[in-house]
Amino acid sequence: MKRGLIVYLADSETVPDGFKPEEAVATLASPCDVAVLAASSEGFYGIPEAWHLLLTRGMQEISCVRARLNDLGRLELFGQSLRLCG
Repeated sequence: MKRGLIVYLADSETVPDGFKPEEAVATLASPCDVAVLAASSEGFYGIPEAWHLLLTRGMQEISCVRARLNDLGRLELFGQSLRLCG
């Protein structure tokens, strides 16, 4: 079963210049096949768009978890993961 993860950036107002979402998500230690970053600010996927993207990539199990940026500009996951489908 292919697993997808939506990483929701809770405080997207503090995103530094030059932030690369693909690289940030790739550094996470998460048992998933594909991870997508979602945020409320401009230029990021919303949760529904990220969910649709993962479904079209063939993910059968999709979860969502919140994240924040630490002082080094890296993503830190926090809270419980919520399973959206699968």
